[in-house]
Parts: sequence; structure tokens; C-alpha cells
Amino acid sequence: MEEKVYREILRELDRHRGYGVHTGVEEVANKFEQPYDAVRAIRSQFLQRKSIKNHYRVKDRARKHLQRWKTGVSIGDLALDLDFPPVLLANFLLMEMRHSKKRTKEMLRNLKLVKDERLRKELEEVTTRDELYTPISHNKQAAEGNRREDRLAVWLDGLKLEYFTENDLRHGTVEGKTPDFLLLKPLVWHGDEYHWVESKASFGDDYIHRKNHRGQVSQYVELYGHGMLVYWYGYLTNLQRKNYVIVDRRELGLE
Repeated sequence: MEEKVYREILRELDRHRGYGVHTGVEEVANKFEQPYDAVRAIRSQFLQRKSIKNHYRVKDRARKHLQRWKTGVSIGDLALDLDFPPVLLANFLLMEMRHSKKRTKEMLRNLKLVKDERLRKELEEVTTRDELYTPISHNKQAAEGNRREDRLAVWLDGLKLEYFTENDLRHGTVEGKTPDFLLLKPLVWHGDEYHWVESKASFGDDYIHRKNHRGQVSQYVELYGHGMLVYWYGYLTNLQRKNYVIVDRRELGLE
């Protein structure tokens, strides 16, 4: 995806307030003729970065937000007004109510522990609506990543390629850092050889890619040579890379 198109998509998505990862996605995907799952991934990553940016601003004013809640403004409406994830806001409010960090976490995981009826109902509403910061959403994200790795494993198996995985590393088969798939014999793709494959169930934007490159991929190159980085939901065409190729699943013929 070209950088200009990506920036225009971000501007359009920012018009759709709230923290639902699907909010406005179909409209924006149709407008820019982009795959739905790519735009959904872009929105999800955009919302996560926005919440990080606003984290301390909202936390530092938790007392003020609690006072508004006490006047009758719901947690959901407060979150929408602040343009902040409702579950994170609820976390700040509970701690401002003098609950410990541990107790707050327990209450959000088990709403039966919340005695106040109004508070419990509002927490039920926001934990259902928030698609980024609940235990259920975290489990879904982890499961999605695992499914994508499994799909790549099937693809590599179909090519009759043997490999080590992170599980092999944990059991002592391989020493040092390892990507998702460390190939025993290189993968030949479009005439070039690749010695490892790393799967990312995300869209490769500048921020995500810098993080992946510095934290993992550059080390894989140093240890194992040329490799392949797979961003399942697409990537920016101007991403920097050296001694590895960036592809998405469609380029590999995967769905």
C-alpha cells in the first residue's frame, strides 16, 4: 500500500470515534478499494497507538473523570467523550475509587465481585464493547496469530520444506533466537533463497515494522541470513528492509 493512501485511510478512520475495531471499516475499505481485513488491522493498530499516546493524559485526570461519573455520566459515554478505550478508563476509575491494582484486575475479570449495581452494569457494557483491552480480545488476538502461523506451516509442508520452530528452541533443539520457521534447507521463491520465515498477523506500517526490525528481524538476518517477513494484512511499499523480503499472504497465494 502506498504511504499516501495509508494516510488518507487513517484520516477517514479517525472520523469514526469509539474503540470498536470494526467501526467504519467497511465504509473506508469500500471507499479506498482495499481489503476489509487490511483496513481492520490498520484501525486496530491506530487505536492502540492512540490509547498509548493519551494514556497518562487520561490517567492524570482520573479524579475529574470520577466526579463526572458520580454525576451520572456513564463510563461508556465518558470514554466516547475522551476518545479513550472504555476498559482502560474503567481501570483508572476503579483505582481512583481506592481499589488496589490487584483488586481492580480481579473485578474486571469477574464482575460478580462488583457490588454496586450501576457500576457492574456499566462494566458489563464496556467489557462487551471494548475490542482491544479485555481478556477475551487478548485471547482472540493470540489465537489469530497462532492460526496464521499454522497456515504458514501447512504452506511450507506443502513445499516439502523441513524447519525448526520456536517450540524446538524451547526444547533445546536450536540455540539462540529463532524466527517462527527456521528452514533446514532454503526456500526458493522468485529465484531467491530464504533461510527463515517470520509471521506477523498485522499490517506492516512504519511503527510496527521498526519495532519488528529492531526487536527481531535484524537479529534473524545476522544469525541466519536472508529471510522472509510475512505481514498477513498487507504492508507499506516504502518500508525499509535489508537482506530480507517483505510479503503479504496474497503474494504467497494464501487466504
